[in-house]
Amino acid sequence: MNKILITGGTGLVGSNLTKNLENLGFDVAFLSRNPKKGKRAMYFWNPAAGEIDTAALQQTQAIIHLAGAGVADSNWTKAYKKEILESRTLSTQLLYNTLKSNPNQVESFIGASAVGIYGTHPMGIVNEESTFASNFLAEVCKQWEAESVKIAELGIRTCLVRIGIVLAKEGGFVKEISQLAQWGLAAPLGEKNLKTPWIHINDLSNIFIHLVKNKPYSGIFNGVAPQYATNNELTQAICQALHKPQFLPPVPKFMLKALKGEMADMLLSSQHVSAEKIIETGFQFQFKDAKHAIMDILK
Repeated sequence: MNKILITGGTGLVGSNLTKNLENLGFDVAFLSRNPKKGKRAMYFWNPAAGEIDTAALQQTQAIIHLAGAGVADSNWTKAYKKEILESRTLSTQLLYNTLKSNPNQVESFIGASAVGIYGTHPMGIVNEESTFASNFLAEVCKQWEAESVKIAELGIRTCLVRIGIVLAKEGGFVKEISQLAQWGLAAPLGEKNLKTPWIHINDLSNIFIHLVKNKPYSGIFNGVAPQYATNNELTQAICQALHKPQFLPPVPKFMLKALKGEMADMLLSSQHVSAEKIIETGFQFQFKDAKHAIMDILK
């Protein structure tokens, strides 16, 4: 039995994770609001309506739960903030209720969260035991995690990965800065020395796979590279990889807040997040240095 059921399987992380799992011989299936016929099984679910095809649980060894509205995909209006929260909490509640009410062979549940739960920490190192912030993104993560850990009460091994900035060619930070760099418009955000917890998308996928395969481990793990980079260093590395100049000064805080509103707090967050806990499980990072990670992505 090597079937892995993924939510959010068509997203940036889910797509990469699916490819890597299938390369290792795992049978991957998706939960989707719009299931389509294809090379992998897809099962219907609609978390907002509490609907799910329970056939998805058949022969499933592990569930990897990535689904959730993108926090940077739209301005944080009242309606979109509600979507960000409920897309995570309602989907997790539905998985819990489905697992509780239906016979299954699920051994592991591996959910996502975000390092945004810690808020900004310009000094010192934060780890999985550090205090939480009280801003919107932290509250989302806290409620999301609270729903996820309930699954452990069902006797299912439960892990959560608090994800940092994901570096990938297909989307997110690298894609956005790359597009600006093509026009000579790439600039760091806020202060140049903002500490940014990042991770190469392949390393992130491999953390999820590591936790699937290594059953003695459970609990919460930071999904970040061992070495943080400043926002300015990431921007410079992207420009260098593309052979483009980077000469603009940092975008001022007041301008970001005027453009992005409450979301600016997330963009201006400074964190040195520890990866020691996942390393102690035997996980080995392929990309520890941000410059090398970006060169690999944009090669």
